[in-house]
Amino acid sequence: GVCLFKYFVTRDDPQWLFTISVLTINIICFVIVTAAYVYINISTIKSSSFLRKGEGPTADMVNKRNSKLQRKVATIITTDFLCWVPFIMVCFLHFFEVLNATPQYGLF
Repeated sequence: GVCLFKYFVTRDDPQWLFTISVLTINIICFVIVTAAYVYINISTIKSSSFLRKGEGPTADMVNKRNSKLQRKVATIITTDFLCWVPFIMVCFLHFFEVLNATPQYGLF
């Protein structure tokens, strides 16, 4: 297991401000990293667009490289999303007392 401090806090817990701050920073970092990967993907496609217009081996190579890059970027964003967003959402739902996630703490 991983050594985690108490993420499932309520407003009565003395460390709630620290926990909510860490979770908020985490989601902000996720958004920044996602935006950076999308920007990298878009700029790579734009910068190589003049090579893709032609026919032949160069255009095919550029198309394959861009397709491979798009798959990598999509995989990175998807795995980050699937790992962090559900955990952060459950923590916030627990904090706002929408659900009691304490029994599921071992799953995370």
